[in-house]
Amino acid sequence: MASFMDRVSEGFNNWMDLANHTPKPADHIRDEFMADLARFYEDGTEPARASFDMRYYLHQHEKRLAEKGVKIQRRYTPDPKGVKHSVSRQRPPYTSDLAFIDITSSSQYTSVASSKILQKHKKATSIFYANVLDRQDLKDAAYVCPNCGHQATLEIFSNGCPMCGTRFQMSQLFPCVSNFYMLPQMVSSKTTSWLKPTVITMALLIAFGLGGYTTFSQWNSVDSHTIAIVMGAGATLLGGFLGAVISYLTCSIFLAFFMFGRMATQAVTTVDTQTAALTKKSLTNAMKRFDPEFSYEFFEGKVLSLFRAIVFSEDRANMSIYRGEPNIPDLDNIIDVSYRGAMKFLNLTVQNGNDLVLLVRVYLYNTYLINGKIVQKKEDFNMTLVKKLTAQENLGFSIHAVNCKSCAASFDAMHLLQCPSCGAPYHLEEEDWVVVGMKR
Repeated sequence: MASFMDRVSEGFNNWMDLANHTPKPADHIRDEFMADLARFYEDGTEPARASFDMRYYLHQHEKRLAEKGVKIQRRYTPDPKGVKHSVSRQRPPYTSDLAFIDITSSSQYTSVASSKILQKHKKATSIFYANVLDRQDLKDAAYVCPNCGHQATLEIFSNGCPMCGTRFQMSQLFPCVSNFYMLPQMVSSKTTSWLKPTVITMALLIAFGLGGYTTFSQWNSVDSHTIAIVMGAGATLLGGFLGAVISYLTCSIFLAFFMFGRMATQAVTTVDTQTAALTKKSLTNAMKRFDPEFSYEFFEGKVLSLFRAIVFSEDRANMSIYRGEPNIPDLDNIIDVSYRGAMKFLNLTVQNGNDLVLLVRVYLYNTYLINGKIVQKKEDFNMTLVKKLTAQENLGFSIHAVNCKSCAASFDAMHLLQCPSCGAPYHLEEEDWVVVGMKR
C-alpha cells in the first residue's frame, strides 16, 4: 500500500513539475552542458558539468575520431517557442532532474586530411534530454589539497588546486550531467507556426471581400450611401467571424491529414522502439523486487554510458566494465552513436545464488566510417549485465574513483582489475553493473 501511495505521490509531483514553468537550476545546467558539448567537438574543451564517467566516454570518442581522421561538428539550436523544463526526483541524499528542451540539432562529418565534407549538416527537430544529479550535502564540503594544504570547497578544486595547480582524483563533483540523449520530434513548433497567421490572413480577406462586395452592391440600391457603408461594415464583421471559423476548420483539416501522415510514417519506422518502450514498467517492477531504489531513467543512462565506453575503448580485453568478447565485428569502425530512445527488457534471473543477470536490447543509430564514406545504420544490441544482489543503486558511483575494500586506496578501475596499492582483486559487480555479453 505504501509503495502504491509513493507512486501516486511521485506521479502527482511530476505532473505539478510539468505545470510549473518557473526555471530550475537544472535548466541552466542543461543549457550550459549543451553549449559545452558542441564546443567539445570543436576544440576538445571538457564540458564543465559532465560526470567523470561521461568525460571518459567523450575523450574515448575524441580518440576514435582522431584515429579515423574525422572531425564532427555539432549544432544545438533551442526552439524559442518550444518546450523546456525539468522534472525532479528526490532520492536522498541525491536529487535527480531530467531536464529537456526542444531544439534543432545537426551533425556534420569532415575529413581532417582533405577537409572534405563527408556528410553535411542534416537539421532535425529533436528533444534534448540531460540527466542532472545533485547532492547538496557535498556542494560546500571542505577539501584540503594534499600537495600544498590549501583548503577550499570541492567545487573550487574541480579544475585543480587554485594555489599550486595540482590536479588530482577526487570524488564525483555535483551537480553534474550523468547522461544525455536526443529523441526526434514528430512535429515541431515551426511546423505548425503557419496556422495562426494563415487563419488571420484568410479571415481578413474574406471579411474585407464580403464587406467591399456588400458596400458596392448596395451603393445605388439604398437611399443613402451611409446606409451602404454601414451594411458593408456589418458584412465585414460577419465575414471576419465566419472567415475565421471556416479558415480555422479548413487549416485544421489539412493539419490533421499532415499529422496523420507523419504519425503513420513514424509508426512504421519506430514500431520496434514503441514496442520496446512498453516494457519500461515491466523492467522497473522486476528490478524493484531486488532494489527498491531502482530508477529506470538512471539505469537507462548507465546502459548507454557502458555501451559508448565499450564501443570506443582501445582495450576491451582489460576493461573492468566488460567481460564479453572483445572482438565484435565492425565495432572499431563506429564513429558516432545516437540513441533511438528505447530499451527493451528481455529477461531477469538470479544465478549462482547472488548474481543478478539482466538482458536488455538497446535501439541505436550507429554511424560507421567504411572505406572513407559515412554509413549510418539502424541497429539494436542485446546487452547482458550482471551485478551482485547486494549492490544497491548508487547515483553518485563512478568507476573512475573507486575504493579498495582491503586498503581503502582510491584508484581508477576502468582498466584495472586489482588495487594498485595492495594488489587485492577488485570486483566491479559488487558495486555496479558489468556487461558480460553484447551482440547485435
